[in-house]
Amino acid sequence: MEIKWLIAYGFTWLVEFALFGMQRATLLISRRAGIHWKGGGQLLLPSWYPATWIAIIGKWGILLAMAILLDWKIALGLAIVGYILGVVIPIPYSLYKGIFRKRAVYYFLHKDRIIGQRLLNMLDNAPF
Repeated sequence: MEIKWLIAYGFTWLVEFALFGMQRATLLISRRAGIHWKGGGQLLLPSWYPATWIAIIGKWGILLAMAILLDWKIALGLAIVGYILGVVIPIPYSLYKGIFRKRAVYYFLHKDRIIGQRLLNMLDNAPF
């Protein structure tokens, strides 16, 4: 029974880590371009990005359920290990570049050409 909990936690942790990495990548791109993240690099995030909260709530919900139904020590251990891994594992920045480029092209073609071009320039100068 514990293996199902571990798989569920591992899945939600991995999804949250990937989505956090996406946000972190936009922050790096913004800094490199000398633009504030809010209203700048934040525009590179896909429109579905706020769904990240589902993964965050899911991860903590699973940990809480594990603490109540299984053992609080296991849940605490997983939370600590998850935090350490989140700090140690490098964020795969280059995996996000295609998503960001698609978003910049969308801005260029459908919203505002100037903003879209600026986003594309930011991506061309990205540190990854």
